[in-house]
Amino acid sequence: MKAVKSRDRSEMETKDAVIHFDEGLIGFSECKDFLLIEKENLAPFRLLQSLDDPQIVFLVLDAAMLVSNYCYHVPTREWESIGVTGATKPLAFVIVIIGSTPETSTGNLQAPLLVNSDRMIGKQLILTDSVFSARHPLVS
Repeated sequence: MKAVKSRDRSEMETKDAVIHFDEGLIGFSECKDFLLIEKENLAPFRLLQSLDDPQIVFLVLDAAMLVSNYCYHVPTREWESIGVTGATKPLAFVIVIIGSTPETSTGNLQAPLLVNSDRMIGKQLILTDSVFSARHPLVS
């Protein structure tokens, strides 16, 4: 997916939430910092744009929109690895693939993006012993 409009890096950092991924994302290990962009016309979806390579943009969705209490299905040790404990609100996003119809559009619940909302750091996790699919339908 291409960036809709490239913005100056300093402008991006002051207006939207920047999330740092120490290990990058799967297949994009060189990209560490991503801008989480909210746009009214995309809600409930958001854009996750790399600050290291603005041409890399993912459409993401809060995992709880697909599975209630999704964050509780992620092992505690994974949340703790990014400092989520106690009052810190855990966030989990899924990367969305838009199909030719709403029924063929999916979200990757097997490889969520976990985010510590206080420190704005995250990691991508692969849930190996999970019932979740990499192609979970967005609509049923």
